[in-house]
Amino acid sequence: MSGNSNKHRVNKHRADRDTGNPCIGLCRFGGNGACLGCHRTKAEVKGWKRLSDSAKAAINARLRQGIDAAPTEGKSPLKRLRKLDRKIGKLEAKLESLRAERQRVAG
Repeated sequence: MSGNSNKHRVNKHRADRDTGNPCIGLCRFGGNGACLGCHRTKAEVKGWKRLSDSAKAAINARLRQGIDAAPTEGKSPLKRLRKLDRKIGKLEAKLESLRAERQRVAG
């Protein structure tokens, strides 16, 4: 019986550690080298399976705290906002032309 009790304690200890893969399937990397989906670095994503449980838990703890996976160097937020605004403008123009075409087809 003491063997089973010990085994239960080990499993409970593992359950306390967050070692799950934080990937959400949005695997694109921004200018700062961090994934836009899970905020891990390329090295962390690539080597996830080989990382120790303690390393995985540390990465997940960092991600939960909202600390970026990579240094905050790179493009300024204002530059990114301008780029996004340009993209939104282009999409709105495209949407308007598609709505006009739909209206012509529908009669």
